[in-house]
Amino acid sequence: MTQEKKPSLLDYPEPSEDFNNKLTEKEIPKHPNQIKRVRPHHTEFFRVYDPSGCGDVSKIQKRVIIELPVKGESLPFVCFGPQDFYKQVKSDFGLVGAVRLAYYETTTGRQGIWPVKEAVEYSNGGKNAWNVTANHILEKSLTKWVRIVSNQADKYYDGYLADKRKVEMFVEQGRPFFKMGYEEAIKKAFQGFILTPDNYGTDPHVLDFKGEKLVQEVKNEKGKKIN
Repeated sequence: MTQEKKPSLLDYPEPSEDFNNKLTEKEIPKHPNQIKRVRPHHTEFFRVYDPSGCGDVSKIQKRVIIELPVKGESLPFVCFGPQDFYKQVKSDFGLVGAVRLAYYETTTGRQGIWPVKEAVEYSNGGKNAWNVTANHILEKSLTKWVRIVSNQADKYYDGYLADKRKVEMFVEQGRPFFKMGYEEAIKKAFQGFILTPDNYGTDPHVLDFKGEKLVQEVKNEKGKKIN
């Protein structure tokens, strides 16, 4: 009997388009030999790995992230699985989010994974400006060297393109290199905090934190049941 081959993490489907995004971005301690899972620093020009080769942002892996306590610290876990698995995680923990896992490289050669939150439309038709501008800058970074800077006054991200001389120098040097594979970069960035249908039922952090959801009947201001 031949042993069934386990799927690659990247073979699992992305969460569906209507999967609600509620991820809270969180920085992690910096370490020079670590693939970081935070957005690039505002002083760094960077490029994001483009699997499509033509600037198609939809090809950047979209996955589900939850936060679980690990030794008293809230840390992100990335989830890979079929649609039913994503729904189960959302049902078990409530606060989850869909993000694109942007694998970037800076001009200094530093690499990282930037979890870019989706610009989910609110009930009033508006969108979070932080998320809208982050996604726009992400798309540009697939083909151009850019910087991302927080505009705290107006609550969105400004993007800046590298000047022509810098770009020509990077091209001559063959940058970006992206020597690490996309899947390997994701694994290193999340340091083993990866959930799939194979380990979800046995992961000690999941087992320690998961509980039974409280049954409630919730109504809006007009008295209509909404849950």
